[in-house]
Amino acid sequence: MITARIEDYLEELFLLESTGRNVTVTDLAERLKITKGTVTATVQKLVELELLKHERYGNLHLTDAGRLKGMTVFRRHEGFRAFFHELLGLDREHSSEMACSMEHYVDSVTEERLYALLEYFRKAKAEHQPWVDEIFLAIEKPILLVPVPLTLCEPGSEGAVLRITADEPLRKKLVESGFAAGTEVKLVKRDKEIYTCKVNKHNIDLPLNEAASIWIQQQTK
Repeated sequence: MITARIEDYLEELFLLESTGRNVTVTDLAERLKITKGTVTATVQKLVELELLKHERYGNLHLTDAGRLKGMTVFRRHEGFRAFFHELLGLDREHSSEMACSMEHYVDSVTEERLYALLEYFRKAKAEHQPWVDEIFLAIEKPILLVPVPLTLCEPGSEGAVLRITADEPLRKKLVESGFAAGTEVKLVKRDKEIYTCKVNKHNIDLPLNEAASIWIQQQTK
């Protein structure tokens, strides 16, 4: 079984190999910042999986299968790093850390679409398309994209009802009380387990169980 840890080894071996020098256990240990003993045990596992050849007390050589896997992991790392850095505007170090945590858990279809998106974005940026700058302005704004139940809102919060997750007949009761989808709601106050909401110019007191079933899209201030 090829684990995430083994993929890390293959990626580092691939990168070391690409420098044009002979790779040793010592090189790999220094690259991964771990002991030679730990590296030796995993190297043996890679040999058993036919992903690596190890000359006795000598150099390490990836097999074609190991080299292909190492390149695949490296490409995924670079794809995610570029996505976080170029599209989301995160700094390089943070982007690389995020890429490391995700590179092992993506399938080939997602990978291909990620590359296609990056290529489309880079082309638009090179052509100075105006929407590229608009994206960077938009992602700097603190937009609350995720809806939350009223029980997680602070007094003074406002937003539109997105959905009600209560079962019938409570759902029908809440809709008839004014909490229909799209209705603007303001949480006026929260007193222990009573939530006072302003809906259609009227204040309505809701017990915790009812407030927990009303999800709103909060407005940013």
